[in-house]
Amino acid sequence: MRNTSDLVNEMLSEAKKTFLVAIAVGFPTETRFVFSSGKYPLNDLNKLVRLGGSPIGLLRFEKENAVIQGSFRPFLEYEKEEWAGKYLAGLLENTHEIMVLSQQPDVTDY
Repeated sequence: MRNTSDLVNEMLSEAKKTFLVAIAVGFPTETRFVFSSGKYPLNDLNKLVRLGGSPIGLLRFEKENAVIQGSFRPFLEYEKEEWAGKYLAGLLENTHEIMVLSQQPDVTDY
């Protein structure tokens, strides 16, 4: 696995081309997110990894007019894992909820 700063840099680079990008961090019973719009995304990701989370991939959100369309891409480490694509695709079924989370000030303050 690459280091967390590489993953955050990848997210921030991707975010320059779109409305919002999030790193999906998997835990045994839930998923948490690190958003490109956050104040301290590297600190947020480091905290989630210390808590036992695994960064799986990026969720990318495009906004056209009032419609938000999501897409995903597993990180290089998981791109050949079929389950990773299914996992990320399933998260997009909750796009509205993810957008709400992205607006909260401290999303990793659990």
